[in-house]
Amino acid sequence: MNRLNPLRPSDPELAELLADFATRIYPCETPIMDEEEVTRVLQLAEIAGIPVVVDGGWAVDALLGWQTREHSDLDLAINQQYLPRFLNILRRMDYQYLPRGDEWLHNFVLENGAGHQIDLHSFVRNNKGQIMGGVEYPGDSLTGQGRIAGINVGCIQPEWLVDFHLGYDFDHQDYQDVTYICNLFKLQLPAEYREYALGLYEGKEPGTWQLPERFSVRVPQSPADYLAFTNILEKSTRENMTPELQAVILELLEKFEDPQDVSLKDFQDAGLRSGVILVEDQRAIGACEVIFSTDEDDTNPGNQKCDIRQISFVKQADHSSLFLALLRGAVREAWKAGASRVEALPLDDITQPRPALPERYDLGEIGFASIFARAGFKRLETLPGSRWGVVKK
Repeated sequence: MNRLNPLRPSDPELAELLADFATRIYPCETPIMDEEEVTRVLQLAEIAGIPVVVDGGWAVDALLGWQTREHSDLDLAINQQYLPRFLNILRRMDYQYLPRGDEWLHNFVLENGAGHQIDLHSFVRNNKGQIMGGVEYPGDSLTGQGRIAGINVGCIQPEWLVDFHLGYDFDHQDYQDVTYICNLFKLQLPAEYREYALGLYEGKEPGTWQLPERFSVRVPQSPADYLAFTNILEKSTRENMTPELQAVILELLEKFEDPQDVSLKDFQDAGLRSGVILVEDQRAIGACEVIFSTDEDDTNPGNQKCDIRQISFVKQADHSSLFLALLRGAVREAWKAGASRVEALPLDDITQPRPALPERYDLGEIGFASIFARAGFKRLETLPGSRWGVVKK
């Protein structure tokens, strides 16, 4: 929030955009976005010639054609060029700015006196129609069609709506949403949701799914870890390493009382490949290679940046939560080693249509740009195929 005025946006661009909006000082404790208000908002947008696309829980119900549950808000995707006109409509409908800690120019929430909330996600297209800024919706994800209260609405494509549910902890409500869509559109239930469904079948109470404790991400802490790390990256099955290499690794680890204290930078300084491994019950099943280099774009020559060079799995490569856990673990270890920025060059382009639910998340040994975006990475240049990066806060 703004330090001078905690009830106004700290983002100056967002503050300017919402300058004419009052602040919702006392938000509703139990907001409900009912069908009547949803249709009113969408119909006014249509009358004004403003294209909007329904996202989130209402997109699920739009695809199904009926309301499955109550919704606390209405998620809408909108081209940034139409946003000022749409905001004028919402302001006249008594919507006010609702302060929120994670807001920015392209994502913020409005609420009216009746407890109706609208969560706006705006995107920016280039002169070729590609989304290159703001909330970067992938490929053809905005081209779905559904119905709410008997009227046709634009919404997220079903495959992409399932994909948007992946990589995070989820609850029973999310499970029901994804199951409805997969059943109706004959999509395979994702791995995490199949695991949750198996738990229900075995008698577990509905709750929250989190990445199981049997999975963890760490820097290699032994010669065996390092051998597994390089084997995964090289698609090799070597059972032993050379005595010289083992001696270098042991010499490095002996510098630390606890092997957990060794960092990515320590491996690179010792002339070794650096990175992290994804471990399942003490067996490495994934690896991410990370390279340190001086950040030439920074005025402080002491700042370091890391490049993610390779991501690979030996099993469960279709498990998006594992891919994201490995990616986030690599970023976390980069921060611990003193990096100020982590960059990557995903080998696919978020602006181009592709399958929303790929069979493998380690395509090209680096992964999909949309997955990097989900991990907090942002495009570094407004160009197709650009590098992506995340900065330490």
